[in-house]
Amino acid sequence: MHKNISRHDGCTVTGALTVTTFLRDSATIVHGPKGCCHQAVSVLHSSMLYNECFDIPDIFSSAMDEKNIIFGGEDSLNDAIKEALDEDFRCIFIIGTCISDTIGDDIESVCAGFNEKDSVPVIPINASGFLGGSFEDGFISALKGASEIIGENCNFSDKYSDECQIKPLVNIIGEKNLEYEVDANFSEIKRLLNLLGADVNLRFIRNITFDDIQNFNCASLNIIREDTTGDIKRHFEKLTNIPCISSYPYGISNTLEFLKEAGEYLNINPDLAIKHEINYQKEMFESFSDLRGEKISFDSFGFQKADSNLFTEIARHTGIVLDSDGVTIPIPFFTPVGTGGVFHMLSQWRRFING
Repeated sequence: MHKNISRHDGCTVTGALTVTTFLRDSATIVHGPKGCCHQAVSVLHSSMLYNECFDIPDIFSSAMDEKNIIFGGEDSLNDAIKEALDEDFRCIFIIGTCISDTIGDDIESVCAGFNEKDSVPVIPINASGFLGGSFEDGFISALKGASEIIGENCNFSDKYSDECQIKPLVNIIGEKNLEYEVDANFSEIKRLLNLLGADVNLRFIRNITFDDIQNFNCASLNIIREDTTGDIKRHFEKLTNIPCISSYPYGISNTLEFLKEAGEYLNINPDLAIKHEINYQKEMFESFSDLRGEKISFDSFGFQKADSNLFTEIARHTGIVLDSDGVTIPIPFFTPVGTGGVFHMLSQWRRFING
């Protein structure tokens, strides 16, 4: 059967880079031609700049040429790894590309050879996009690859206070590092966890270090940003035996359900947190009382899909009327996370309604 290999779903290499480049003391080698690396890094860097992230990640290329494509590029990869090892990195990721996979370069064996004689982990990431992958596939592959450096035990470093050691801790997995609201969404999840008396252990992987990852197993729960296939949940539960919640909470009722589910996993009675959040939601909707009776409709731009139940619920709580003749409201690129996300979305609706 013919497989759709168009770039409609994004480049696998770029998806992998959005994970590996956010481990601060690591380097990433893209094993492919210079042009492949340049294209992927250009997209990554421009997206980071758009989100006001001005760090330049450490990315190398094996710079495969015509000779490598004909006779194999493993020697070029060896040279690139040696170059990276000369610097002070704690971990090196090797991202394969369409070219290196098509010609059959054995990236895993090359990495294994270095891992036998060097203390710095060299980790292969499969990202051969044109052979059937997508941005999301590269993203998931990189998360799985990075999980190889998770420590077996919980070893708190000096930066963790006694208070943090007492609180139930939670890992955040798979944040969308190029998402404009990435830190706002994280703050909302942290706020909800704090209501339960829990806190965040680490963000896997967003602006953390190799040593941070060694404390992964200090957590009692993993929360995944989004796991539509269930692949991330299955992988991390099998690897760590830590239960996972497969998605951030969206909207009003789902936020309350999230508190209940997280509380159950953490052996915390969520009733007080849920009561607090219900009151918080009531106060939030009251702050938008000026929108009651306003009529709106939604514009999906032809590719975003409106969750009718979610938006109907928000409109009902606000007192807004859904009407095809109402003010046109664009569907957000990403579903609002938690009560805080709903607040920001309603603020945008207000601006559209008021012109």
